Amino acid sequence: MFKGFTVAIIALISIAQVDHYLTNGRYTDAAMAMLRQIKHAFGF
Repeated sequence: MFKGFTVAIIALISIAQVDHYLTNGRYTDAAMAMLRQIKHAFGF
């Protein structure tokens, strides 16, 4: 279970780094904004 979480976190960090390198983080910023809206919708 811990190995799965570790692999998932490393994959997400890697994808975010590639996004920042190739597109100046455009997609990462959009994903974070969407997560923020979902968080507010649930009241967190």
